[in-house]
Amino acid sequence: MNFSKLLACLVVTIQISSILMAPPRNVVEMKEIMKDMEKIEKTDLTVDELKPVDHLDAVKLEQDGMINKDYKKEIFLGNHEEIEDDSLDVAESKLKDIFAKIDKDSDSKLCFGEVEGWILEKTQEHFDEALQENDHIFEHMDPDGDGLVDWKEYYLHFLLAKGYKPEKASKHVVDYDDIDLDYEEREQLIRYKFKWTDADTDPMDNKLSKTEFLAFRHPEQSEQALNNMVKTIMESLDKDGDSYLTEEEFVTLPLGDAEDEEQIKLDKEWQKERSTEFRNQIDFDHNGKVSMDELKKYIDPRNPENAKSDTRTLLEEMDDNEDGCISWEEIDTHRDMFIQSKLVNMPRILHDEF
Repeated sequence: MNFSKLLACLVVTIQISSILMAPPRNVVEMKEIMKDMEKIEKTDLTVDELKPVDHLDAVKLEQDGMINKDYKKEIFLGNHEEIEDDSLDVAESKLKDIFAKIDKDSDSKLCFGEVEGWILEKTQEHFDEALQENDHIFEHMDPDGDGLVDWKEYYLHFLLAKGYKPEKASKHVVDYDDIDLDYEEREQLIRYKFKWTDADTDPMDNKLSKTEFLAFRHPEQSEQALNNMVKTIMESLDKDGDSYLTEEEFVTLPLGDAEDEEQIKLDKEWQKERSTEFRNQIDFDHNGKVSMDELKKYIDPRNPENAKSDTRTLLEEMDDNEDGCISWEEIDTHRDMFIQSKLVNMPRILHDEF
């Protein structure tokens, strides 16, 4: 055997030995996960912080195509939950404070420009809050500071937030058979993985940058994620599949029969509300059908036309003397738009929820 053949055999032998002696792939992955665990001794993130948000503040439609019943409160009050949790006296006092803030020229009335400017300000506040929250969550999930979070890191945090022990959670994200997830947890993770994939765009590497992670949790903040959200809503409501939404399709009741007179009444109110929204807000060209582009304009909170449209709507609903502005007396008359007893309105709340 000549020297070149001997050398080739030696190289092959070394390669085979390195393969045989190398640790299994899952062992390597396990070591990498355990390194991460050393940096994540205990997660202080909750499941609610980790999951993509179900409700998007200052967005007119929910992600399932339902009308955001708190939209007017969100664009007028901001964090309306703080007011709703107060007594009526305290809530009224806070509402007066908001009135004074909107009334830039202190003439005791809110005119078009003041209301429009306030709506734009409140919408931006919702965006800024989402950005701050995203920064906090992402930095906690990216302990090595490389600017990326991969799916297994997210999966690990999800299991820790669910209360699983670190060692068990670490092993499960490698071999997927150490934890018997219940049905709801599996369904959640499947939905989240689809959203993760949608947000993973540049490059598609199963890792999310901070910007991509923001799109994962808040699709309204990303052009592509917003497009995906609009497409999903259109597909869920477009019964004939022609890529246009008619009023009939938009007001179609969810599956299930009304069981009593109260339910029938609420169903009719629900359809009337959606019909009015379709005609006055969504169908921009008033041709009886809504395109994907129209639906996106309606949903997109950054669309400046929405602030103008919302201002007109608020003026129409509250400007009783038709002087083009809203006085405190008129707001007080229509206070139920912003301050409403949950006890008094419980039947409607339950209808919207289910």
